[in-house]
Amino acid sequence: MVTLTQLEYIVAVEKFGNFSAAAKSCFVTQPTLSMQIQKIEEELGVMIFNRSRQPITATAIGRKILDQSRVVLSESGLIRDLITKEKDSVEGDLRLAIIPTLAPYLLPLFLGDFSKNFPLVNLYVEESKTDDIIKGLKQNQIDIGLVVTPLDEPLLREHIIFHEPFYIYASKDSELAGKKAIAEGDLQDQELLLLTEGHCMREQMLKVCRHQQTRYSNSLAKVQFESGSIETLCHLVEKGNGYTVIPHLAKSWQDYRDGKIIPFISPSPSREVSLVVHRSFARESMLKALADCIKKSLPAELRQLTIQTTTIGIHKS
Repeated sequence: MVTLTQLEYIVAVEKFGNFSAAAKSCFVTQPTLSMQIQKIEEELGVMIFNRSRQPITATAIGRKILDQSRVVLSESGLIRDLITKEKDSVEGDLRLAIIPTLAPYLLPLFLGDFSKNFPLVNLYVEESKTDDIIKGLKQNQIDIGLVVTPLDEPLLREHIIFHEPFYIYASKDSELAGKKAIAEGDLQDQELLLLTEGHCMREQMLKVCRHQQTRYSNSLAKVQFESGSIETLCHLVEKGNGYTVIPHLAKSWQDYRDGKIIPFISPSPSREVSLVVHRSFARESMLKALADCIKKSLPAELRQLTIQTTTIGIHKS
């Protein structure tokens, strides 16, 4: 009979692509993990993995077995989750994934308080792009995602935490630096610095600028640089290279910046930040505890924002 532990082993091998890393993640030795996977293959009479390739990949039948294994593991986890929910306790392992454009600004605000207030929670945090978080939630590799919504994913539930306005960040020597607020058409002849493909905020940057200048179809023709980091873009701006778009939480680093942060004329464009879970997620006390902790950690001006902001949503990134 195949055990849940053995299913965890094969899912780990698929995730890491090699037996050594999978064994380490499961806190067992590599020989133990290899032996257990061999037992599964012998009992089922099929090869789950193609060991001749690096990284190790699943065979055709192996992919089907892995898909069903994740379903079984997810359903078995509901038993523990239902008990935890019944006890209304906040404890156990929690795997949280957060997008890169939120991580450096938001994590330092709430991680310390969450750990202090809920010492029985073993929190594992990873930084991932939205598409990878969606995949992880669906495959039960992640418990909660901290992302920009809406996602329009039927298998996932979204819990809005806050709305975060955008600002223009420009060089102090640029024409934009003299403006108190950005209006439609102000970005016509400027150079926009973008995040690279795969970052949800890249699309939001483009939507913000297109939204502000709908009469100018060629206004983004001077895109000259792309980076995977908001901070890299800000440093380039400070050296006189065009302008970029930054979220409100990045604005709090203003004391360390040499550029000019300029708001948009109201209603300001913003992004919707949410905690996202699989529809089968049953640990509501855990979800509420995390949501409340994040909300309390936000800067006062962000908590007090009204519905005057116009949300710039994105379906996938």
